Amino acid sequence: MNDCCFVVDVGTTRGRSTPSIPTGRTQSTATTGTGSTPPSNGTVPTKGASTPASTRVTIPGESTTARTSRSSGTAGTSGTAGTSGTAGTSGTAGTTGTGRTTGTGRTTGTTTKRCAEMQAVDETVSKQITVTPNELPAGENVEFQVTSTRGVSFPKDDRTPTIVIRFGSPAEVQSVTIPRDKTPNANVQQFEVTFYGTDGNKINDKPILSTTSPKDDTTKPASLDITQIPSSTPVSRLEITIVRTTDGESPKGVILDIKACTEITTGE
Repeated sequence: MNDCCFVVDVGTTRGRSTPSIPTGRTQSTATTGTGSTPPSNGTVPTKGASTPASTRVTIPGESTTARTSRSSGTAGTSGTAGTSGTAGTSGTAGTTGTGRTTGTGRTTGTTTKRCAEMQAVDETVSKQITVTPNELPAGENVEFQVTSTRGVSFPKDDRTPTIVIRFGSPAEVQSVTIPRDKTPNANVQQFEVTFYGTDGNKINDKPILSTTSPKDDTTKPASLDITQIPSSTPVSRLEITIVRTTDGESPKGVILDIKACTEITTGE
């Protein structure tokens, strides 16, 4: 017998034991059906058997389940995108303060004037004017108004007369001038003034001396320096004394240009 292999007849053998297959050898078995069939894959045909069918020993390997479990894992879920932050709120713009603003432009608010300047010596006030030491003829005092075309002329022996002006209601005097270019022969060169308050007392103890008008220039009249006038103090009356004239004679062509605040107004 050849050691290569054993042939086992599994179809017709009776009373015979099946020889063992030596360890380490692989035995292919075949079942022979009716008729003779050519051997295939190393099997020996057996008479009287059915159509041969190849039987193979299954070599243990990976199970289907194992192969299935080798499937790719579930893909990870993408993370949620971050939410953009809320945009900042712009700050509130500054508010322009009330009042007059100096900058690229100019904002003018409503301003309140302390008073409205006007001629203090009108017809009513002029009628109340008195003169010392010598009185004027009746009705002559209205010629002290600045609108007069001739003014008041004094007698030749009355060279330094004092003119007393009383206001109907207290007023804040802003200026006092005796013009020389509005009446003929006007010659007042300098004067002085004393102011009286509402209580009847002097506001200035010493008379305030005016500027001096040049002899040859009538356009520059004698007047009070604005800084010397008690412009914020209500005045009930004032006394004007003529100090000198341009020709040394008695005053001639005298008119009174006195501006005062007599009322409070509101304007731009």
